[in-house]
Amino acid sequence: MTPAFATDVQREVWDALQRLNAAWLHGELDNLSELLHERMVIVPPGFQQRIEGAVACAEGYQEFARLATVESYEESDATVEVFGATAIVSYLYQLTYTMEGASYQDSGHDLYVFVHEDGRWQAVWRTLVPLLSDTAALSRR
Repeated sequence: MTPAFATDVQREVWDALQRLNAAWLHGELDNLSELLHERMVIVPPGFQQRIEGAVACAEGYQEFARLATVESYEESDATVEVFGATAIVSYLYQLTYTMEGASYQDSGHDLYVFVHEDGRWQAVWRTLVPLLSDTAALSRR
């Protein structure tokens, strides 16, 4: 379901995000370079490390696509806030996947920052704020 946005610019940013998500969800990885800013940064949950640069970030998306089989993926409660050439996108996600024989169910908030350069929107920063996953809950019992 495509969220309703008030402006064409919000829809443009959301469309850029959807192309990025399609890349790792469906193995359409050839166009990652046009979607990731050269200075892209991914900050994994916990903020203990940083993945810096479009090449390193693309490798992370490619590795997940190679190792994981996505069973289901849903987005909800999307917001796109645009401030000139910068946009902040957030939404809730639910993801079920298998990797190396184990099943995982994750959910949380996905947060991206996009910049508009050279006539296109590109992701420049991302983090996930996970909710307590079913996997984590089961391991604590």
